[in-house]
Amino acid sequence: MKHLLKPFQWEFLLLSFGYPGATAPGRTTHASFGRMMPCLVTLLIFYSCQTKVAADLPPELLKNTKQPSMVATDFETFYTDSGVVKYHLQTPKLVIYDDPKQPYKDFPEGFVFQKYDINRKIISQMSGNRGKYFDREKIWEAEGNVVLVNSEGDTLRSEELKYHEAEDLIFSDQFVSIKKGGNEIKGAKGFKSDSQMSKYTFYKNTGDFNVKEQ
Repeated sequence: MKHLLKPFQWEFLLLSFGYPGATAPGRTTHASFGRMMPCLVTLLIFYSCQTKVAADLPPELLKNTKQPSMVATDFETFYTDSGVVKYHLQTPKLVIYDDPKQPYKDFPEGFVFQKYDINRKIISQMSGNRGKYFDREKIWEAEGNVVLVNSEGDTLRSEELKYHEAEDLIFSDQFVSIKKGGNEIKGAKGFKSDSQMSKYTFYKNTGDFNVKEQ
C-alpha cells in the first residue's frame, strides 16, 4: 500500500529530524539536494516501517492460532487404570494441544474408541469422522457418521455424540436412532443414556416396533 506525503509533510518530517536546511512551512530554504539525500533515505525507511498494515503481514501472525505440542500419525494406544485396561484408541492422526485453560486431544481424520470390562472384553465401540477428548472434563466427542455399538449388538447412529467418562453417560442434542433387535427408536432432538444403552431418555422420539400377534 502506497502512502504519499504532501510537500509540507516532508518539511515537517525534516524538521522533526533536526535537519538544518529544513524550515517551517511558508519559509524559504537553500539546502542542496546532495545534503538532503541521506536524510530523505532515512525518512523513507522510517516511514515505510511505520506504515505497515495488516494486509502486509503474514497470515499466520494475524490468526494467532494455537500451536499443537505433538502430532502423531497412525496412532494407537491403551488407557489403563491401576493396571487394568479400560480403553483402546486408534486414529489416523492425533494432535495434542496443551492449552493451560482447556487441554485436549484432536482426531481430525476420525477415530475408533473401544471400552473394556474388567476381563478385558470389549463392551462398546464408538467411531466418528472427527473427534476430540477434553482432558479436564474427561469427555469424548465424536462428529460425522457417528456409530456406537454395545456388547449386545445394539447400534446407535447420529451426527454427534458425547461420552462423559467419569459419569459413564452418553448424550447428544442431534437426531439419534438406536436399533435393538428388530426395533428402532429415533430421537429428533437427541437423547441421553448410560454407555451400554440399557437406560435411556429420548427427546421428541418416534419408533418402529415389532409386535407379536396373540
